[in-house]
Amino acid sequence: MTGPARRRFRIRWAGRLAALLLAGACLAGILVPAPAALAAAAGVPGVTTVQEAHKARQQAKAEALSAYFVTAGKKLDAAVARLSAVDSAKTGLTAGGTYDYRMDKALTGGYFRHVRAYAKGTDTLVGDYLIAKDDSCVYRCYPGAPSRTELLDGTTERLAGATEIYSVYAKVPVDGVGKIFVRVPGNVPYKLTLTSLDENLARTDSAQGRVLGVARGKVVILAEAEIGGYVKTEKLTFRVIDEKDAAREEGSSGGLPINIGIGWGWGWGWHDHGGGILIGV
Repeated sequence: MTGPARRRFRIRWAGRLAALLLAGACLAGILVPAPAALAAAAGVPGVTTVQEAHKARQQAKAEALSAYFVTAGKKLDAAVARLSAVDSAKTGLTAGGTYDYRMDKALTGGYFRHVRAYAKGTDTLVGDYLIAKDDSCVYRCYPGAPSRTELLDGTTERLAGATEIYSVYAKVPVDGVGKIFVRVPGNVPYKLTLTSLDENLARTDSAQGRVLGVARGKVVILAEAEIGGYVKTEKLTFRVIDEKDAAREEGSSGGLPINIGIGWGWGWGWHDHGGGILIGV
């Protein structure tokens, strides 16, 4: 056998020997991955290591901060400056102290800048505030059960102007109940006073925001919401209707109208007994 032929023969047999050794190793279990290794390689849906979970959590928090909060910039600086102008004994923040601030990107109730203060470098909340977009007033929020909101500084005149007082339905059955609603930006506390201008037709329950039907006819309810010394007033007209009115409306519509199908005093057990769904129609 010549030299070149001998070299080709050796290379060919070396390759066959390597293949045989590899096959033997696999059969012996030397190179077969263990079940745990296979699971780790394939991955179990929803399962990660502690380290990966921590990393994902931090990333999710960072993305949420970017998506929903302002953590730097002129708008936040202006809000913090307004907050800093309030007596520190009221805000609970140390004068000259350093905090991390977060402000919601969206206005609360279309009126307030919602700002939270955290201990520097932590997620420990030390203060929760509502600052009017026109800087007219500042509130502090106290989360918990029950939660409360307290006026710290400024005037609520413009806030009262932004408050809505309304009724969902303009009809109330005799011996039935209607409801008056108040929407204050930021769910700021208010005192509601209702006055019926004709108590022969309807009475009022200010504590519950209710109109109580007495007799058939139209009646005007004077609704006043007091917020921080200012009062927002609305005159709301209700029509108190009896069984005959209800039957006529039912017949004309081919059935109970959708806006009067719940809460009637006749046959549906919805008289004024201090509970149930309050819908006056």
